[in-house]
Amino acid sequence: LTRKHVTVPFCYAVSPARLLARFPRLESLGVKGKPRAAMYGLIPDDWGAYARPWVAELAAPLECLKALHLRRMVVTDDDLAALVRARGHMLQELKLDKCSGFSTDALRLVARSCRSLRTLFLEECTITDNGTEWLHDLAANNPVLVTLNFYLTYLRVEPADLELLAKNCKSLISLKISDCDVSDLIGFFQIATCLQEFAGAEISEQKYGNVKLPSKLCSFGLTFMGTNEMHIIFPFSAVLKKLDLQYSFLTTEDHCQLIAKCPNLLVLAGEECDWG
Repeated sequence: LTRKHVTVPFCYAVSPARLLARFPRLESLGVKGKPRAAMYGLIPDDWGAYARPWVAELAAPLECLKALHLRRMVVTDDDLAALVRARGHMLQELKLDKCSGFSTDALRLVARSCRSLRTLFLEECTITDNGTEWLHDLAANNPVLVTLNFYLTYLRVEPADLELLAKNCKSLISLKISDCDVSDLIGFFQIATCLQEFAGAEISEQKYGNVKLPSKLCSFGLTFMGTNEMHIIFPFSAVLKKLDLQYSFLTTEDHCQLIAKCPNLLVLAGEECDWG
């Protein structure tokens, strides 16, 4: 009765009804679906790991649920709509990690309805892009947002929406986005003074000269960064605690030069890894 968090390492290991009956006061629930082999095309698309049975059970009994984390599961727009109806008024954290099956229409509903949302995590999800309105609505309706991650989703980004996000969400400290040019984020970086973590965006060799990053930034990563672009990091490299080089085009010598300028580095992300 006192347990507040449960992680189900495999969605078919227990029925949703049995788990929720045993832990009726859960505040946080994590459910993992498809095995890691799905990342390499070794699992059929219709294999299973559907979120619907879990979402259906969340409607009535879990009055305390504030956080939901689904990993490698099939989540539909209807699933997210049902979740919003049941828990949207108190949902503070929604993590859809490497999930598929939903669109930005559902994200727009989440943005409009979950006004207590502090974390929205969508990294590596396969999302049908029906427009950028979801990001605008998120910026307009969620002033308490702390973490937003749609890294490696290929969702389109409007710089104006990110600037609105920075303006309205004063507590925003972590932002990971899909591909856009970092030179389009000059206005966002000027407004997001509390930002501590940023990843995503591409960098053009000829355009990054006017980019000034927030002074509190201590975690950083750009996609497709090469030798000629890594100089953007040098002015604030001494304060970096985390550096993400997973999707960079740096040589061994580049890595050595860059790391030598980061004396306070605690985390270095190199090749992509997955812990299950």
